[in-house]
Amino acid sequence: MRTTFSGISIALRALQAQQKSLDVTGHNVANVNNSAYSRQSAVHSATKPYPTPMMGYTPSNGQLGTGVEISQIVRMRDQFVETRLRQQNHSLSYWESLRDGLQQVELFFNEPSESGIHSALDQLWDSLQDLSGDADLLSVREVVVQRAEVLVEAVRNTRQQLQKLRSDLNTNIPVRVGEINYLAAQIADLNNQIGKVSATGSHPNDLMDTRDALLEELSKIVDIEVVQDHANMVGVTIGGASLVHRSTSYALDTMKTAGPGYDKMEVYWAATGTEVDFQSGELAGMKRLRDYEVQDFIDTIDNWTREFAAEFNRIHGEGYDLENNRGVDFFVFSNDDSEFAALNIIVNPEIAKDPSKIAASSTEDAVGNGENALALARLRNTPPKNAEITIGESFNAIISRLGVTTQKAIKMVETDEVLAGHLVNLRESVSGVNLDEEMANMIRFQHAYNAAARMMTAVDESLDVIINRLGIVGR
Repeated sequence: MRTTFSGISIALRALQAQQKSLDVTGHNVANVNNSAYSRQSAVHSATKPYPTPMMGYTPSNGQLGTGVEISQIVRMRDQFVETRLRQQNHSLSYWESLRDGLQQVELFFNEPSESGIHSALDQLWDSLQDLSGDADLLSVREVVVQRAEVLVEAVRNTRQQLQKLRSDLNTNIPVRVGEINYLAAQIADLNNQIGKVSATGSHPNDLMDTRDALLEELSKIVDIEVVQDHANMVGVTIGGASLVHRSTSYALDTMKTAGPGYDKMEVYWAATGTEVDFQSGELAGMKRLRDYEVQDFIDTIDNWTREFAAEFNRIHGEGYDLENNRGVDFFVFSNDDSEFAALNIIVNPEIAKDPSKIAASSTEDAVGNGENALALARLRNTPPKNAEITIGESFNAIISRLGVTTQKAIKMVETDEVLAGHLVNLRESVSGVNLDEEMANMIRFQHAYNAAARMMTAVDESLDVIINRLGIVGR
């Protein structure tokens, strides 16, 4: 049977429910500019009706409602969109790393320009052309030496810049590994807190938002897989190996391994010593850039320099200088180290000191003969021995390949940015706070609160009639 004060209880529950809903709305409005925040919603549920069904008693008139309560406060989150966004972050960060690195490589080569290797090479050919007509003039020979030194300096500077970029990438890998370990430890700690709160039956919405923000940040550095369990804890894996399991994180470490002329920093699992299998993300992009793209251009410029010097020296060695001596090597390598040719190439100190040793003549005792200088100048348009393209065309092929590789990275970044932006918009449509919607909710809950208050007033007036006015006739 309905109690006398049940109306007040219903009104009280309604007041409390609308008040909590207003609090949730206020929390949403307060976090409108918090990019890591997910909009929350108070779920209203009817409280248990009266009477409670029991054996042997079935009320013929149905059950009587007892009001409303907030059954839970949920955060609006689409897990499918979140998973897709993390996966897209892997790819976007990977290609951004490659794009940024390759654009730096383009700046190092600085082609086409008046200060690049190709321009210096053309100036050397021009000076040799001039020498072929005035082979006996020391001033013209001085120009050839100066142009050769400009070319050598351009090649060495490009090689040094590439090597420095490779070194910077190598140095930054342990920094990124430290960030991964820090984020993994934070996620494990949040897992522990979330698990404890979830065990009480509550929803740790703000803690889960913080964890999701850390997972998104981690997904930009390395490709991760995330699985959530029944206790709202997440497991994070890299290449199938566990980085975070419930409240435990497993650290990564870096170790030096022998590389081509330097010590490479490779990433291993600290506990097992097994190399980490990176497929995507910023760290994978840095490793790709260091081990393949930059290293490939270093090897290519070394090979080009070695082949250029060998062909130039071969032709130069067939001529004679002003003292009728056979031509010596025009280009040599410091410390006799030709393995890193572009880094060590120099103009022969003997020729740099005495330009008369340039073997411009094709025969002995022929003052003014510049046939061998002309043969050197013809390298501009003549492929070297056992080659199909000229030295200049070979260098242009390097620049063309760099341009194609860079453009591919740029296009991939543009594509991934569009996809990532679409996923962010999808997430915002679900999780983002809309002030217009929150204002409408605020008005709705406020009016519901006012109506519940008026109901309580109506019940109070009814009770006043029953208590204070009934039964006073005839007194």
